[in-house]
Amino acid sequence: MIKLALTGILFIISIINVQAAQWSLTGSLNPSFEYDDNIFMRDTNKVSDFHSQITPTLKTSYGLENVDITLSTGYTVDRYDKSHYLDQENPFYRLNSIYQTERSSWGLDLSYIESSSRSEAVEDTGDFETNSTSSTKMVSPSFSYQLSERDSIFISGSYYERKFSTIDFSDSESFIITTNWQHQFTERFNGGISISAGNTKFNEDKSNTDDDSYNISFTSMYNISEIWAINGRIGLRQVNSEKTGTLGDIDKSSDVGSSLDFSVSYSHDVDTANFSIARSISPSSTGEINEHDTIDLSLSRQLSETLTASISSSYQETRSAFDNLSDNRKYFSVTPSLNWNFRHNTSLGLSYRYRNQKESFDGTNADSNTLMLTLNYNWDGLHVSR
Repeated sequence: MIKLALTGILFIISIINVQAAQWSLTGSLNPSFEYDDNIFMRDTNKVSDFHSQITPTLKTSYGLENVDITLSTGYTVDRYDKSHYLDQENPFYRLNSIYQTERSSWGLDLSYIESSSRSEAVEDTGDFETNSTSSTKMVSPSFSYQLSERDSIFISGSYYERKFSTIDFSDSESFIITTNWQHQFTERFNGGISISAGNTKFNEDKSNTDDDSYNISFTSMYNISEIWAINGRIGLRQVNSEKTGTLGDIDKSSDVGSSLDFSVSYSHDVDTANFSIARSISPSSTGEINEHDTIDLSLSRQLSETLTASISSSYQETRSAFDNLSDNRKYFSVTPSLNWNFRHNTSLGLSYRYRNQKESFDGTNADSNTLMLTLNYNWDGLHVSR
C-alpha cells in the first residue's frame, strides 16, 4: 500500500511544473466521551458503559495551480470503562490527489483503514456484540472531461480489499467501475445517465461467493431557487450470484430491482434542512449482497454567532438483495445536539441519541439511550510557499 501511494505521488509530480508550490501541515484532535445504557443493543441483559474515543490526525498537503495532493494519517483509539476487551487502537492512512487541465481532471485516491466491526454495524450487519477488527485497502482512480460547455463525462473505478481479525465475518474483495454523462439543460437544471458494473468475491471457510452487479440510472439536479435544491437518481440494477460449496456444488441466483437516491436541501440565513430517501445495495461482511432502504432528515439553526442547535434522524431497512421476503432488520435513530464554537478552530458539542433496532429472524427489539460530549480541535498548522 505504501509503495502504491508513493507511485501515485511520483506520477502526479512528474507531470506538473513544480514552481510556486504550497505546502501545509495541519491536524485535528477530536476527543469524545459518551455514556450508553445498552452498548450491545440487546433487548435483555443490557450492558451500560462509558466510552471514550480520540482520533489524532495529521494532514500534509501539497498544492499548485493545477494539482493538489493530501495525505492524512492518524489513529482511532477506543476505551471502555468496564468492557476493556472492546478497547482498540486502529490506524488509518488516506491519500487524495487531483491533477487538472483546462478541460480534464485526473484523480487518484488511496487508503488503508482499520476499524471496529461494531462501529460499522449500523450500515452492515447490525451486530453490536462481536468485537472484530476490519482492515480495508482501497484504490480509486477517476477521470472527468468537459466535452462542451454543456456536456461532461466522468469515469471512476474502485477496488476494495477487506479482511477481518476473526472468523465471525467473511473476507471480501470488490471492484466497481462507473461512467457518467451529464448535460446542462438550463442554468438551474442538469441531468444525465450513470452506468456501473461491479464484482464482489467473498471468501469463507466452507464456501466462496462470486457476485456481479449492474446498474443504470437517470440523474438530475435542479436548483429551484437560491435556497432550495433537488437532486435525484432513479434506475434499475441486477445482481447475479454464484456460490461454490466445499464439495464443488454450485448454487446460482439472480435478482432485479430498483435503485433510488432523492434529496431536497434548504439553506437560508440561519436555517438549514436536508431530506433524503435512497435504495441501494452493498456487500455485507456476512458474505452476501444486502439491499438498503434509508430515510434521513436533518435540521439546523444558528442561535448566535457561536451557538448552533440541530437534530438529525435516520431510518433504515436492510435485507438480502435476493429475497425481498427474507429476514430483515429495521434501525431508527434520532439525535438532537447543541454545538458551541468558542474559538475559530475549537468547538464543543453536547448531544443525545436514541436508537432502536428490530430484527425479524429472532424477534429482537432493542433500544438504547446515549449522552455524548465531543471536543473538536483543528490545528492551524504550518504553511510554506515557494
